[in-house]
Amino acid sequence: MYIGRDWAIEHNQTAKVNNAELKYTVLGSGEPVLCIHGTNIADSLITPLQFYPPLLEKYQFISYYRAGYNGSTLEKDSLSIQESAEHVKQLLAHLGIQKTHLLAFSFGGVIGFEFLISDPDLVHSAILLEPYLPREAPAGVEANITAFNRAMELFQTGDRLGAAQRYMVDVCGGSFLSAVDLTNPLDVWHRVSVDANIAFTIDFPAISNWGFKMSQADKLVAHKPTMPILAVMGLDSEAAMPGFRETQEFLMNWLPQAERCGIMNATHGMQSMNPVAVGQAALAFLQKHPMAN
Repeated sequence: MYIGRDWAIEHNQTAKVNNAELKYTVLGSGEPVLCIHGTNIADSLITPLQFYPPLLEKYQFISYYRAGYNGSTLEKDSLSIQESAEHVKQLLAHLGIQKTHLLAFSFGGVIGFEFLISDPDLVHSAILLEPYLPREAPAGVEANITAFNRAMELFQTGDRLGAAQRYMVDVCGGSFLSAVDLTNPLDVWHRVSVDANIAFTIDFPAISNWGFKMSQADKLVAHKPTMPILAVMGLDSEAAMPGFRETQEFLMNWLPQAERCGIMNATHGMQSMNPVAVGQAALAFLQKHPMAN
């Protein structure tokens, strides 16, 4: 994977939304694809996809930094999943986009999932890269709690970068950090150390208070999303941390239209670990479900 020395993407435009101002950028032209990044690494969705140029050449990608990340502001000390989904809606309105494809990863996949439920008319299709839906099976619950507690111990000592990296290793496996080194901006770890406070004090409480449970989906969601959905999973994700199979099985069982995709040689950080495969899968899915149909 070679595209030069640094490949940071400048997010040099801003949009005012409720209680925040979001930095964003728009790349390319064609049908819009809105990207929602996960926790800790705000650049780890759009930036690695540059290693598969055909994807960015055929679609208009909208990448934004969620409230509090990389210069996007947050004017209060909490932000719910529902409020983050409302930010997505307001950003699309700011851009004058009436319908979009969605590409969402991990915690961003939770926001994307909420957006599919709350505003399905705005979404033509969705690519969900291991949305971090709350686990319910004991092994997944225990692993998630252990990872959080180990990271929080470091965070509470003031070691923000150590806490973020500890959590990443527990969730994604030991090889993930070097993948981030080589697929993200040169100053990625500085960015993570600055923004870890948002992950630990805003994102984690938000998902804890979300209230959605996979086992109660039929009761909690009046109308299932019906747009095309691609449920993507790293083939090594479950080996790094239990719980990802549970989410994948839920998406495939609950959504009869869902398609499945496996990314080889990758765990939960799949687009950093194998960006070419993720780009290929995303392009194939988007071309299969054009807005013209």
